[in-house]
Amino acid sequence: MRDGRQVLRFLGICAIGLAFMPGCASMRRHASTPDFRPCTDGFAHTKDGWMLGVRHIRPAHPDPGKLPIVLCHGLGLNATFWTITNAHLPEQLAARGYEVFLYDNRGSGESARVGRVGRINAALRQTLFLEWGDGTWNVDEMAQYDVPAILDYVKKETGQDRVNWVGHSLGGMLLFSFLETSPDAGRIANFVGMGSTIILADYPQKSMLQANRGLRKLTSVVSTGRLGRPLMFFQPPGLEKIDQFYYTSSVVDKLTIRGFYGYTLEDPGRSALKQLDPYLEYGHFLSADRKIDYAARLGEVTTPILLVAGEADTMSDVPSTQLTLAALGSLDKSLMRFGQGDGHLTDYGHCDLVWSRNASKEIFPPVIDWLDRRQPGPALATPQRPLATPQQPLAPLATPQN
Repeated sequence: MRDGRQVLRFLGICAIGLAFMPGCASMRRHASTPDFRPCTDGFAHTKDGWMLGVRHIRPAHPDPGKLPIVLCHGLGLNATFWTITNAHLPEQLAARGYEVFLYDNRGSGESARVGRVGRINAALRQTLFLEWGDGTWNVDEMAQYDVPAILDYVKKETGQDRVNWVGHSLGGMLLFSFLETSPDAGRIANFVGMGSTIILADYPQKSMLQANRGLRKLTSVVSTGRLGRPLMFFQPPGLEKIDQFYYTSSVVDKLTIRGFYGYTLEDPGRSALKQLDPYLEYGHFLSADRKIDYAARLGEVTTPILLVAGEADTMSDVPSTQLTLAALGSLDKSLMRFGQGDGHLTDYGHCDLVWSRNASKEIFPPVIDWLDRRQPGPALATPQRPLATPQQPLAPLATPQN
């Protein structure tokens, strides 16, 4: 009972705080830097009626020998996941000559359903109310419709039919589904999965199952992404028990944590969360109707693949990553482990792989080197090395513009 009252008190504080903040969507649209804004450089249209916001980061010195790169974020986030840190991965990829594309998955950022429903939902995004049809989509639909739409968008922009794909968490899991079921699997030239596994070494994951089901109940009545927005200003006691699943507070800058709550956090789709239940219970990632065992079909995947694992990652741990890698049919498959036992400064957690203050020095360079060695043309003789630009301060909340 006491825990229940604390949760209700916490939610009440968040709701009051949100009431005095600018409209949820307006706050992000008017951030001082594109790194905190939704993706609006263009929109990729899916065959099932979604428009996905895309951001295109162009290199100052394009390398004609390199294919474009698509970065795909995980569940309950948007594409600012990749850009809220110092010397972020998209910046470093562009510095090495890559055309970089980020996009907001369905249900996040400015991505929306086409038509009247989308217009209504745009208004609802200024409130705590759920959007129409929110959470009815699943991972299978993301693989079947969203990935081809993004590939077509990139081809229109660059003329390139094939891309490199970098996915974090669900952003990599959904690509396994695409590679196993799509006739266009050959359009993925290389795949980097960061914290992306579809086989669990240890199951059932009872605590994560309980958390998953509790989150589904909460998201059935309120927008958790917008409810959590005030947490950019204060984190109540006990929140660290939830945050530890995502990141290690000692290695992630406070500005990044503020950015996560203020600009990156979104509502996780309820159907997508439900699809994770059998994975957490039985150790294999399945289709939403449970007719396809994606883990059992990994032997069909022949794309060159790099899996990146953090020694402190509790969501996609090293043993699970090793099992996923071993099941792949790819002849070119590699694993990079990041932790103190591997010679690094710290043991990396789930989002630490992208957010840690040390990731720009320890993780991004070898990942980009792996990609460089697999590009179709000769790389530039003197590729630019990682940048060291200061982190942008978080902007004060803007007053919504009419």
